[in-house]
Amino acid sequence: MSTANDLFQQRLNRIKSTVAFEKTDRVPIAPKIASLYATAFGVNMYDVLVNTRLYESGIRQFFERFHPDLAWAPLGYPIPPMETLDVQYIKWPGGGFGIPLDKGYQVLNDTFIEDDEFAELVFDPTNFIMTKLYPRKLKALKGFSKINFQYPIEFSTFLNLIPFGDPEVKDTLLTLMHAATQIGKWFTDAGYITGLIEQLGFPVGPKFAANCPFDMFADNIRGILRVLTDMRERPDELMEVLDKFEVITIRNTVNTIRATGADFCFIPLHNGVDEFMSRDDYLKFYWKGLKNLMTAIIDEGCIPYVFCEGKYSTRLDIISDVPKGKVIYMFESTDIKLAKETVGKTACISGNLPTALLMFGTKEEVADETKRMIETCAPGGGFIMDNSIGLEEGSLENLQAMFDTTFEYGKY
Repeated sequence: MSTANDLFQQRLNRIKSTVAFEKTDRVPIAPKIASLYATAFGVNMYDVLVNTRLYESGIRQFFERFHPDLAWAPLGYPIPPMETLDVQYIKWPGGGFGIPLDKGYQVLNDTFIEDDEFAELVFDPTNFIMTKLYPRKLKALKGFSKINFQYPIEFSTFLNLIPFGDPEVKDTLLTLMHAATQIGKWFTDAGYITGLIEQLGFPVGPKFAANCPFDMFADNIRGILRVLTDMRERPDELMEVLDKFEVITIRNTVNTIRATGADFCFIPLHNGVDEFMSRDDYLKFYWKGLKNLMTAIIDEGCIPYVFCEGKYSTRLDIISDVPKGKVIYMFESTDIKLAKETVGKTACISGNLPTALLMFGTKEEVADETKRMIETCAPGGGFIMDNSIGLEEGSLENLQAMFDTTFEYGKY
């Protein structure tokens, strides 16, 4: 009889062999499960965002019933440190934003850098992030705007420390220490949940994420609408920022892989969709940094697990320019047949089964769509059965139909 550890290794080998276009016994299945681990088992989102360990009961029940080849650990911004830090770019249930306790959080897209601050960011990213970005995004850290470490000359070394006697800076430091304790607990609890999934015999997919340079800047600092305008109004300044962020994201990602030995690195592509930019702009502003990031990840023996959100139909040939058998591309709403015929020749593909169908369709509809995807994508290997976006709530019977159909029709 196979042990949980045996099954863990079998599942991981099936995924890795599929990515490498090697022969396997069947199509792997790895649906993106989000807060369904809680909502389907009587726990609301507010509670698990306050205490991550409350996922445990749902996790045990889910994996007793479903047997994915690769699991997704539940994600979520922790409420206690967000309240402590007075976070300005996220809304969460129970935070006075009108979000019901049984619904998830919302990440806002806003601007935290002005038109005339690009050069300052490029000159000293750390100083800008500490003294301007954090006070703007985390209101409780506004005292950091008074700190300056950019002039360490003789007595300036001492003068630079004067702001730490300021009452506002002192409050900021105390707040930061309290938030750090809360974040540490959340991180430990998240590690416990991830470890639990693996103890049950299921390898967890990406345990950390990286942004490509464009998304790093657009998502977190500038805002997507402003960056799209910057491509026309200040393209040279934008490229300077993206080049700087390329160095930063590659260095941080490589260091994380080396420290953790991670098998996969998740890269969500938020802003590279067909509707946001032309092919030429994608090649210039987006693909260069993304490709270099993926190359660095591959060179470390890790697999980029890349989520092409939205429609990617006009860039499938571009993203095909990767080493064969080294990358997973997940697709949300791209024509999966077209993806199979293009990027599917060099990279493993997954995703695309509509999560809305799992939530609101019938078992028969789910089974039919699963069969269609297997017929379209399974020949030749390099395909993982998956849904379009993270499943937060819905029918366990529909999800069962996806699993049953894959196990029955996905045999090679």
